[in-house]
Amino acid sequence: MTRATFLNNAIPMFILLASCGASPALAQAPESLKGTAYVTSWFGGVVTAIDLAAGLAGRAIPVGVHNHNVALRPDQKQAWVTNNSTGTVSIIDTQSNSVVKTVSTGKGPRHTYFSPDGREAYVTNEFDDHVAIFDAQAAASMGVVKVGSMPHFALVSGDKLFVSNYGGGDVSVLSRSTRKTLATVPVGAGPLGAGATKDGKRIYVACHNANHVAVIDGQTHKRLTDIATDAGPVQVTVAPNQSYAYVANDGAGTVQKIDLAANRIVKTISIAPDAGSHGVGFAGDGRWLLITNTGANSVSIIDTETDEVIKTIPVPKAPEGIAVKR
Repeated sequence: MTRATFLNNAIPMFILLASCGASPALAQAPESLKGTAYVTSWFGGVVTAIDLAAGLAGRAIPVGVHNHNVALRPDQKQAWVTNNSTGTVSIIDTQSNSVVKTVSTGKGPRHTYFSPDGREAYVTNEFDDHVAIFDAQAAASMGVVKVGSMPHFALVSGDKLFVSNYGGGDVSVLSRSTRKTLATVPVGAGPLGAGATKDGKRIYVACHNANHVAVIDGQTHKRLTDIATDAGPVQVTVAPNQSYAYVANDGAGTVQKIDLAANRIVKTISIAPDAGSHGVGFAGDGRWLLITNTGANSVSIIDTETDEVIKTIPVPKAPEGIAVKR
């Protein structure tokens, strides 16, 4: 099944199965489980703000059509939401939890990624085959740069931008300073989300249709190896401790833990066969792993010390992206 078929046809059937339902509330939320999680809703047209300490979905913030991803600016004052079908980004003020600005990006925006200094924002536009660059403070356009076919995810590592091209089965590596392409790295069919180590030595790419995570050398741009996963890996994110990464597999409804030293799966966490596990976020300095379940209309909270689901929070239809504010 292609990713487009999954999103456009399969999810409504999953919704009829109803959500997972919340687990019994914790008697007392762990002290480190706090902050606000922002969760998109592909079919709901809203971003939901979840109070993690209370374990409850709170305010629903209206945004654009088919909102796919949400990313926090490094100062955490804003959350940028990509609206795939309206070609815009809705900018949420995280103090008032309201949209304060909407900017046009191009056709089919998927993900936003910020430079660590918070000066630039990169938005992938899958139907324009380019990345739109913005002044992240002013939310003003700084132009576009062409990449491969159907770019999905852009990731900043040092002075480089790594862009996964879903339609091309490759990753474009660009210089952020010159905007020039440095390399094009074949990674496998259907590359989507990506993660990187803080030192920039390794880039990990979830290849949805190849059922593996491709590992790229961040310096030489060589593809080093592939890590086999369950069906349909969507997003892979390196944990704050830099020892592990977690990959969400929407085709299997699982989350898998990767030992980065060995480049192998060491744990599989089952959500549900039809959960459509999709987005990955961390809270509590990495103690808590948050997974959006597109087909189950829920967010799972996983204790990374035990790698077990401790709570499930119902959210609006077809959640995909997630970002956590401290």
